[in-house]
Amino acid sequence: MAVKQKEYMLSVDNLSRPKVTEGKEAVAHLLIRLLLLNPGSNPLHPEMGVGLEYYRYCIGKVDELQQRIEDQMQTYLPEFSYSEVRVVEISEQKICNIEITVGDTVYIYDSNTMPIQLTLSEFMG
Repeated sequence: MAVKQKEYMLSVDNLSRPKVTEGKEAVAHLLIRLLLLNPGSNPLHPEMGVGLEYYRYCIGKVDELQQRIEDQMQTYLPEFSYSEVRVVEISEQKICNIEITVGDTVYIYDSNTMPIQLTLSEFMG
């Protein structure tokens, strides 16, 4: 399915017009915002946001985190309700990554490069 999405950024281009992302880049921005937003941050939608900060140490919370992401997408990004969400444990690095498949594109929240690292217990084998 082709993604026709347009998202306005909080910055301007070289001509001082609002910067706009389109297509897959716009979808990536929407997903990252939803993942990083803490519930209660948006007074108009106080339940909005996955709040990855609360899952920083995801030992025993992988299923809960996956369900939270699915619920948030169903509620706040219903146009992507057909998406597949996976929280992937990478035990050798003791981290979790998030993979969200929208159409033919996989968006990956890589704990090695993102601002909030999802860490597994240090006691994992």
